[in-house]
Amino acid sequence: MIHYVINMDGLAEIEAALGKSKDKSKMALRTAINNAAKEVEKRMAKEAGQRYARHEGGMRPYREINSIKKAKVGKLEAIIEAKDRASDLYDYKLSSRTYFPGSVGAPNWIKAKQMKSAKMQKMALRKTGRDKYKAFVVRYQNGHIALAERIPGTHMKGRPEKEAIRSLYATSKPKAEEVVFKRDIDDEVQDILARNIEAQIYRYMG
Repeated sequence: MIHYVINMDGLAEIEAALGKSKDKSKMALRTAINNAAKEVEKRMAKEAGQRYARHEGGMRPYREINSIKKAKVGKLEAIIEAKDRASDLYDYKLSSRTYFPGSVGAPNWIKAKQMKSAKMQKMALRKTGRDKYKAFVVRYQNGHIALAERIPGTHMKGRPEKEAIRSLYATSKPKAEEVVFKRDIDDEVQDILARNIEAQIYRYMG
């Protein structure tokens, strides 16, 4: 879970520009903050969608887990919140995505990447003797499909003759948005808010 708080002190600017009561100026600032939060959230989702190679690409997967706690007249701050569990590597660019029942690996190496700009990498745990442990697509008993790997030296609880397996995880959606926010958006938040405050001043003066 991540929080981005936009808590702004533009009230005096609005009061001076409008010559209106503090209550009406707070209403204008509340709207400006909420509009700025919407703009920031949309940019976070868009730029995360452009940066990360999710199987279901674009901004939709990110916007689905975002929510905005709107500013109020009595509390002039907006909170953008993103909630999500760790993302399966299977949710990202994968080749091949095929499940082979009973197999510990596809006939060829499965390759994956998280970043759109990255090269596809072979998925392997480590080399043991002359062989490497290959990652493979697995369907769990609950129907969940994931990219997984065997863990050398361990045993499955129900089938001790087989090595245990674990799913491989990638960057979560909140973490992806946090990265693009700090990299591309954070320095622009004040400008985004200033534009929205100016828009509200023009609106109330019109």
